Amino acid sequence: MLGRFENFPEIYHGIVQLRHQSPSKKLQEIILQALHNLSREEELDLSSIHAVSNCKVNLDFGIADGGTFNYLDKEILSASLETVSRQALPMLDFLCIARYYKRDGAGHRPLKFDYYLLRFLFYDGNLDFQIFHERGIRRLSTEDLSTVIIDRVEKELLENGLQKITVEYARTL
Repeated sequence: MLGRFENFPEIYHGIVQLRHQSPSKKLQEIILQALHNLSREEELDLSSIHAVSNCKVNLDFGIADGGTFNYLDKEILSASLETVSRQALPMLDFLCIARYYKRDGAGHRPLKFDYYLLRFLFYDGNLDFQIFHERGIRRLSTEDLSTVIIDRVEKELLENGLQKITVEYARTL
């Protein structure tokens, strides 16, 4: 089933509870677009985060489809948007790969990547955003990752003339 990962862990490393005023379909479309746009950025500006301040950072996202993930490229984005436009889904699960490259004189040297599982749960004007760190050294904390994603979703909401989401509760390990 598109948007749902069958093996999502019951225990997670971070949760952010959000309140929103937008219809769930529209919010899901915005989330898909925001993650797709984050994937397309050549280098994120994360200079304020000490652990990655001297690294080039890229984020790649894949949307769940049962037991696998499909890279959120233009084709998969289009198919996902079409599915969501027909009916809002109760959840959206993603794989996020944070790729790090050490800057040196000649260019960029790859470092160990981090792998996260993300879940967005939609219910009654609320949204739970769960993060599970799958593997890697957690160079980018779950709190920092959630901030980057939520900020991008809010930017997309404002660009589409919709109200911002409100953080009600946040807890990360």
